Amino acid sequence: MTKLTTHFATITLTLPYDMDAGAENLALLASGIPVDSLGNAKSGFLFVRTTGNWEDRSNTFRWFASRV
Repeated sequence: MTKLTTHFATITLTLPYDMDAGAENLALLASGIPVDSLGNAKSGFLFVRTTGNWEDRSNTFRWFASRV
């Protein structure tokens, strides 16, 4: 049996689904996630997941500072 490795996100941030890209980028930068002008991680790994139902959707950003 192989040993499972668990990775915990360095930063987790939840933002409204309908937030515009510029505001989303500023929020990511303000939280400490290093992103470029397009919202791509400059380092580490950024995972984005859409959560919630149709009426109350949000995007959850999980940034891992090191390789996953």
